[in-house]
Amino acid sequence: MTLQELLNSEMDFASLAALARQGLAWWLDELSAMLPPAWRERLSSRPRTWIEPRASGGWRVWKDGRPLEGPGARQDGGPTARTRLGLLAPPGAVLLRETPAPRMTAADVRRMLSLDIDRLSPLAPELIHYDMEILERGEGEGPQRVLLGIIPREEAARLLERARADGFAPVALGAPAEREDLPPRFDFLPQVLRAQGGRAGDRTRLYLWIAAGALILANLAVLVGRDIIDVSRVRAAVEGQQPVVDAVMRLRRRVQAEDSRRRDLLARARRGDPLRMLDVLSQALPPGAWVQHLEWNGQSLRIVGFKRQDIDLIAAIRGSGAFTNPRALAAEPTAGPTPMRPFDITAEARPELHQ
Repeated sequence: MTLQELLNSEMDFASLAALARQGLAWWLDELSAMLPPAWRERLSSRPRTWIEPRASGGWRVWKDGRPLEGPGARQDGGPTARTRLGLLAPPGAVLLRETPAPRMTAADVRRMLSLDIDRLSPLAPELIHYDMEILERGEGEGPQRVLLGIIPREEAARLLERARADGFAPVALGAPAEREDLPPRFDFLPQVLRAQGGRAGDRTRLYLWIAAGALILANLAVLVGRDIIDVSRVRAAVEGQQPVVDAVMRLRRRVQAEDSRRRDLLARARRGDPLRMLDVLSQALPPGAWVQHLEWNGQSLRIVGFKRQDIDLIAAIRGSGAFTNPRALAAEPTAGPTPMRPFDITAEARPELHQ
């Protein structure tokens, strides 16, 4: 499953936790596979002392690959009440079978074998316990060699009961290797305990989980510390440049104030420019109208003069588009000795005239 598929899927917290555990298990398996065999043996939770049942009765004790013989085996470095020891199945009790498997983690190989155990075992799955070890990883994408160990459930339970009856508390149940100098293989005890309703403890896995959690917390602490340092550096740089920024901001405010003042002066000059108003008024007045008196305050216009009787001066000023609300301040006489009539008109300049 890719990251995009994971983000788009609908999964509950339990499924996400299972995926996280699966990913961590894969990571730990990959890390352990990179270690030298001697290191893997040291970090392994497998006990150093093993007991093997004798056919004639009693137990044969092994420590670090060396047998401890004689009645003083318990005193000569042999097992005590506090010794972590493993239980070895007798020869012939464990069926070994080598099978190829795709290159994947040990957890994935174990799940694959659990789906195919009915074909690989001569007994039914409910009658056996099994475990596996990776003998050799394939190069590139090639398959890897996997050794499968199978022990009948009755035999495993009988061995465990015999050891407990003699005062031993095994923490592992394995099978002897091909040579005595090699460590035992497999560990059937977790399956035996689960079948008996108990709980299998793996202190190494617990330690690895604790170590992984500690590493994650350490990484988070390092990242947070680096972020704090970076933020402090940026803050110091900003504080160092603050006087320059303040000077630039003061200069900017002065420039903006000067620009606003200049714009206001230009606007006032445009509003009070009589030449522009005279040019617009000259184009608005039709022939036959003469202005004798003109008043202009930048907004309001008043013109007094004479015009021919047939000229509608108010309509002409309104039609120019430069003035609004033209109106006569005095009534125009209806008749006179000449065709000329006086006028006294006022109007407001449109905003466009100010621009």
